[in-house]
Amino acid sequence: MTGRPGEGASVGRDAVLLALRELVTAATVRIHRTRPGHSPQEPGDFLGSGFFVAPNWVLTCAHVIDGGAGGEVAVICRPGGREEPYAVPGEVAATLPEHVDGPGQGAWPAPDLALVRLREPVDHECLYLSERPAPHYSEGRVFYAGWTLFRGRPQPQDGFLAVPGGVGGWSGGVQLRLGEHGLPPGLSGGPVIDPVRGEVVGVLSSRVDHGAGAMWIGIERLRTLPVPPSARPPDPYRQDPYRQDPYRQDSHWQDSHWQDSHWQDSHWQDSHWQDPYRQDPYRQDPYQSDLYQVVCHAHDRYHRDRRQPSDSGRPTWTDLQTELGARPGRALSPDERVELLGRLADLPPPESTRGLLDILASLTDFRPSAMSPAPRGWRDGLGALYENARFDGVLPLVVDYAMRVMTAERPATPFVLDAEQALWEWIKQVSTRLGSGPRSDLAHRRAQHLGGRLHERSVGGGARFLTGDTAREPLARSHRHSVLLEVERRAWQPDQCDWSVAVMRPDGDVTRLDEGQGAGLDGLPGGLAGPLAEAFRHCDEPGQPAALYAALPHRMLDLPVDEWRLRPDGRPLGVERPVLVRCSDRDQLPGEDSWYGDELSGDDLEAERRDRWRRVHVAVVRTRAEVLDCDDSVRRPVPGVSELRGLPPGVIPVLCREGDRRYEDDDTALGRIVRAGFGVVLWRRGGRHTGSVCGEFHRGARLIVDEAAGAGELPAVVHGLRNGLREGRTESFWAHGIALLYDDPQQPLPGTDDLLEAP
Repeated sequence: MTGRPGEGASVGRDAVLLALRELVTAATVRIHRTRPGHSPQEPGDFLGSGFFVAPNWVLTCAHVIDGGAGGEVAVICRPGGREEPYAVPGEVAATLPEHVDGPGQGAWPAPDLALVRLREPVDHECLYLSERPAPHYSEGRVFYAGWTLFRGRPQPQDGFLAVPGGVGGWSGGVQLRLGEHGLPPGLSGGPVIDPVRGEVVGVLSSRVDHGAGAMWIGIERLRTLPVPPSARPPDPYRQDPYRQDPYRQDSHWQDSHWQDSHWQDSHWQDSHWQDPYRQDPYRQDPYQSDLYQVVCHAHDRYHRDRRQPSDSGRPTWTDLQTELGARPGRALSPDERVELLGRLADLPPPESTRGLLDILASLTDFRPSAMSPAPRGWRDGLGALYENARFDGVLPLVVDYAMRVMTAERPATPFVLDAEQALWEWIKQVSTRLGSGPRSDLAHRRAQHLGGRLHERSVGGGARFLTGDTAREPLARSHRHSVLLEVERRAWQPDQCDWSVAVMRPDGDVTRLDEGQGAGLDGLPGGLAGPLAEAFRHCDEPGQPAALYAALPHRMLDLPVDEWRLRPDGRPLGVERPVLVRCSDRDQLPGEDSWYGDELSGDDLEAERRDRWRRVHVAVVRTRAEVLDCDDSVRRPVPGVSELRGLPPGVIPVLCREGDRRYEDDDTALGRIVRAGFGVVLWRRGGRHTGSVCGEFHRGARLIVDEAAGAGELPAVVHGLRNGLREGRTESFWAHGIALLYDDPQQPLPGTDDLLEAP
């Protein structure tokens, strides 16, 4: 039977709206009070709704949360596709307005918004936020979602509502009317979505006090979040590479001796071993950042990364917007838009709103209208182009805007240079739709920008890479003791291990304190608690916990020693102190044929190893992270030894999917990397990230490696990240499960033949 005219289109539209509903409900959460013995199903603790706007960030209404900023709530969600609801602790990071006199919970003046940061990382969907400067909705209706109590139990609710009009003025925080019938309590804090463009345009705020319908607040009101008092917004991970190093030796690093070729020889023996006890230079007060920029940049990177090929196969917001036929600004496809926003989010935010407005005003043939709230981020400037450009002039403006953002004044750090290059690649690709004249002009402007960067480098000092006005200095060799734990799996009893605990002096001498035989893997943490505690007492100094080096065979390098606890109520070892991994069976490392073979002698391989270690520990060589096992969130095999040895000397290998066994030789991947001469390797363990978005881990690993003044900073940085995870600092969540091989060839391990001999 032939269908009626338009029936197929209607069915297709229904399928797209069903996909929209699934994406929205997957990211919509409910918010509860926190108290001992809390159950996610207890209706008395239910406060209202919210939704994920960025990884581990929830947006809701201020009147929903139980108190102002700093309060604790429980966010109930289904992370990673769980069937049962899961409670995650959350902290109220900000409310709008910040302070309210008089009204308590249930009453809050406009804009009535709150941001909640999760205290532990979870895998979840995020909604797509409109970048337009004002609430936008099509066809006079919107889609909403949230939670409410039905027969005494929390239940999800969603549907469509008409938009009859607004209340208030822009200066006071506009609220828009929704629907003609009342909504049940509990839906406040849920998302309001334009079903035509497929983007969040607002937040359900409240029921109308006198009359039918409900109220909602435009998503653009987030721009009124307070701006922190700082000269330049910190980067999205709140890491400040410009802070003065309290451990710097003296001012001679600033003079001509820095470029003296003799430096690498005369200072190498003293400075190549970096101090793992140094205060983490990346650790900042988590409340000093610009939350608006942090959340929006994380949001845009998430959606950029989600559109990449991945193992999950889950539909994305970009897929949905493409099916809806949305065309942002009538010029970009959804793919082009989300890729541009993601690349803009890799750059530091604008220095100020005034600076961003100046960039918009400098665009040819563009006169933006007054915007309130004023734009604050790169995404806001892009949204302003959609609303104020002529129909046929949007694409040239977008390209010109992207070019001006790329060439804006900012410190030329290695990570920034890579981000600028990535943005240029996007500009080149999209500009093929323009004429030859505009393309030539773009190339000329790019050349001028590169010339300025080269000048900055020449002024900064030859091959030395820059991290702002000055480079971070190498640290002095440590004069502190450390603890060495050696574990060896028995060949005839692979489920049991022998172990020893020793104190290692700065000169490399080792004094063994205790040892054991035939311990089960599961019982290692408990059996080693006493010996390790005694070793730490030998080495710890006030305020300076000794580092723990875990010497493990290559097939056990993933042993989570940093997660062990000496006491049931104690903190993980990796939080208490730097915990670093070393390889103890170099004579058994796998190669192309599982043995050394004839391609190089053992002495030659050892020389390569020492040379690589030296090069990644001098500040005149730029370190660079190289993700070896993951490409656009798709697992790939780790290269063989020959290919690994061909990597440049400044490369530090990174593994994103260690523990995700898919290829025949995956269980020897770490061993092959060590065999190829790498003494510094970064990875996240466990294979528990399969199917998740990997972009934040890739970005975070590249940031801490590329911006480091040598690999010697990584032990302190990793220690700081583990502390951040323990403290529930959202900006550290990308490092969940992080591990660091730090295997100094200048300090060889005791011979494995006498592992259990008396000292």
